[in-house]
Amino acid sequence: MRSERGLKPATTFLALALIILFCLTAEAQELPGRLVFGFQTAYAAENAIPRNISHINMIYAQPQIGIVAWNSPESRLPIKRFEVISEGMLGGSTHPGGHILGDTLLFRFTGGHLLGITPMLDLGSGPLHTTINENGASELGGNVQFLSQGGIGFQKSKYVVEWRYFHMSNAGLTKPNHGFNGNMISIGIRLPARGR
Repeated sequence: MRSERGLKPATTFLALALIILFCLTAEAQELPGRLVFGFQTAYAAENAIPRNISHINMIYAQPQIGIVAWNSPESRLPIKRFEVISEGMLGGSTHPGGHILGDTLLFRFTGGHLLGITPMLDLGSGPLHTTINENGASELGGNVQFLSQGGIGFQKSKYVVEWRYFHMSNAGLTKPNHGFNGNMISIGIRLPARGR
C-alpha cells in the first residue's frame, strides 16, 4: 500500500520533468555571458551494502542555474572550465514512498572536447526535506537530510548524461542517523554560456 502511494507522486513528477525537458530542448539557444541553465531528470537507488532494509528508490527533477567561474579552453590543464551550480531536487520515492524537496551546491569541473563529447566531474552537497522516513525507511531519522554526492558525466551538444554516487543522512541532527548510500543516473539538457 505504501509503495502505491509513493508511486503516484513520483510518476507525476517524472512526467512533468519529461515535459519540461522536451520544451527546453525545442527552444534551446546559447545564453550570453557566464550564466548557465540546465534541467535533468534522475533515478536513484539505495545500495544493498551495508544494509538492505527498505530498498529506497527515488525519481526527481534537477533544475539548475549556474555561473561559469573560470573558462579557459586553451589551457594546458586537463580542466578547461569550472562552474558553481545551484541544483534543485524535486520529486519523490517510488519505494517506500514520500516526497523530496531540496537543493545542492554543485561544483562542476569540465574537461576538453574529444570527438564532440565534453567530460565533466561533479562534487556537491546540500539540504533537503523528505518524508521517506515516515514511510518505513529506518535508514533515515527525521525529515531534514543532507545529500552529498560526486560523479562523472559527459555532454554532447546540449545533451547531458551523468552518474553519481551519493550519501544521504541527517548529519546527526536526529537519532537514529544511519543514512544510506546509493547510485544515481540522470539525463538532461544544458543551455551554455557563450565562449564555451
